Amino acid sequence: RICSALIVAVGCGAQKQNYTIGAWIPGTSNNMLATLRPIFEDYLNQIVGPQTSPPVNFKLVPVDYTEETSSYNMISNGKLDFLYTVAGKISCTVVEHGWAVISTRRVRINGKDSGADGCVVYSLKTNTAIQNVTDLENKKLGVGNILEVATYQSGYQLLAENMVYILKDVSQFVIYGNDYERQYQDVLSGKIDGGFLSSTWLEQTHPDFMDYVNVHRELHLSYESEEFPFVTSTPLIPQYGLAASELVPWELKHVVARTLQGLQPTHPAAVGAKLAGFTGPATYAGVLTTQKAMKIISSPEVGHS
Repeated sequence: RICSALIVAVGCGAQKQNYTIGAWIPGTSNNMLATLRPIFEDYLNQIVGPQTSPPVNFKLVPVDYTEETSSYNMISNGKLDFLYTVAGKISCTVVEHGWAVISTRRVRINGKDSGADGCVVYSLKTNTAIQNVTDLENKKLGVGNILEVATYQSGYQLLAENMVYILKDVSQFVIYGNDYERQYQDVLSGKIDGGFLSSTWLEQTHPDFMDYVNVHRELHLSYESEEFPFVTSTPLIPQYGLAASELVPWELKHVVARTLQGLQPTHPAAVGAKLAGFTGPATYAGVLTTQKAMKIISSPEVGHS
């Protein structure tokens, strides 16, 4: 039997009806579910479901908030079909599991759109002992997750370029993981001297942050011929990506990607998540280069659908 129409073709390829999307954003798993369910459950089920026979269903689950919800383990155990997360983890997933990036998000913050992100290396403005990157030597710094580029890897590289090595003394840095907010508040309160945070998270969550902190090596860059509207201390990387398992039928991957790319910035689900929508898959090659330089992964390329 030859499948001649999309509604049949996806049905022929898709032997199962229920697909699981794992997702991560900073904060708590409950916050992630409240923010992203309108996109990855309600919107996809409404638009993609009727295009398949029998209709497929998407369920959103939290990943990487606890050891038990490690995306690596969940993928290895066959519990995920799609993964939506930061660039560094997307790159690792593609290399380690052979998944394909099918779409990349664009953020919308105070009317400014971007498909990129950067790392802000910062310290408290009233801390006059820190005026530039080299002053961060022997200071206590906060980082996000070791696998994240915008909250660890890019900041580490910037400091290393200036002969500041935070790994020489483990007491010199604090890993905050998912809790970006706690890191930021600890800098403001003086518990730590500075930190590395995502440009877009800071702009989104604390639009007045420049009133309180100094950004070290403030850059204004372009990304794919588009001016990056926010400040960064480091080269830019793509925004969060959506990757799909090689076991997901090819046709279904493309229906999902096309549906997400049809999400308008004015749609309530996009507004609630502060997104300008989705594009085709960005290249995560620069992310891979950073990860190879830091010996996090060693595969030579990052695949796409």
